Amino acid sequence: MVIHQKILESAGAISKNYLATENIFTEGESAQYYFQIVSGSVKMNNYDESGKEYIQNRLEAGECLGESFLFIDHQYPMNAVAINSCEVLSLKKSLFISLLQQNPKMCFEINKNLSKKLHFK
Repeated sequence: MVIHQKILESAGAISKNYLATENIFTEGESAQYYFQIVSGSVKMNNYDESGKEYIQNRLEAGECLGESFLFIDHQYPMNAVAINSCEVLSLKKSLFISLLQQNPKMCFEINKNLSKKLHFK
């Protein structure tokens, strides 16, 4: 787990349950939340002009998604879709940034996680 669930909840994170095929966020949407999976699986995907799906990544419980776009004020270039029933914590961007500013160690963990994702690709 990137950030402990209790820390996220104490910072104001809200838990939401998603059914399989439900979007957590969609391509083109402005990045306004930090998301972390509590249970279930999520795929990051997009589609080409002909409608062919490209799966960019598959994420499991304990992993976060879309966090890199919070630092560059960028829209999501892909969708986040529940593969099965899942629970996801969401924390408003402003609260997430504040949490990182108050906790340098947590900021390091986020950077470490981003580095792992870049290395994996």
